[in-house]
Amino acid sequence: MKRITFATPEELMQHCLNEEVSLVVEYRDETNKQRQVVLAGDRLAEADTFIRQAKSEAYYRKDGIFFEVIAGWK
Repeated sequence: MKRITFATPEELMQHCLNEEVSLVVEYRDETNKQRQVVLAGDRLAEADTFIRQAKSEAYYRKDGIFFEVIAGWK
């Protein structure tokens, strides 16, 4: 797995659109249940909302390689 850092949610969204990948965000909801959401296209605008959730992790896969997303704005 490789790590890639983004300074803003907009930078992350543009990168995912350019690379044509879906962003997967795993997080814990208010009842501490683990949730997963897959964001692509217009839904990438919601990435910041999910990344700010408790214990969130975000990643995408391209060419068989997983990339961990580091939210520099968080």
